[in-house]
Amino acid sequence: MRRLFVILGVLALAAPAASVAGKRDPSDGTLSVRGGRGTFTVNGKGVIIGSFVHGKVLITDPIDGDGTGPIVSGDDWHKDRDDKTTVYGGTKVRFRLVGGTFRVRVVGTGVNLSVVGKGQVTLHGAGTADDGSYSVNGEPYADVPDLSQFALSASSP
Repeated sequence: MRRLFVILGVLALAAPAASVAGKRDPSDGTLSVRGGRGTFTVNGKGVIIGSFVHGKVLITDPIDGDGTGPIVSGDDWHKDRDDKTTVYGGTKVRFRLVGGTFRVRVVGTGVNLSVVGKGQVTLHGAGTADDGSYSVNGEPYADVPDLSQFALSASSP
């Protein structure tokens, strides 16, 4: 039942994101991470929606006005690193950026990410027995590896 609520929550967040983002570029790739434990970095352009149970997220929005900018809720604390980068932390944090260029690095447990766009991805599991799972471009879910880096696009492996 909990999984159903999580899926419905992500879909509820994705509907407004899809309407703002407009048409999807056919060369966009997709990434889904569920129940992740470790460090997950996406440096790209498109849409990212995420949450985590415990940890922090570093969000860099380098170009003002090219998307929604970071929308974050549930954070216990935040700290501006500079005028383009903010770190948010706590428990049960949710965030999204719709449209535009971004760099998002999540360090935590219970990490869930949904990404549509193009860019560079780094998955760095914590090295535990269960670091979660991920899927690229609708492929079957696989265990989060100790370390994997790849380009996200429609032709990603």
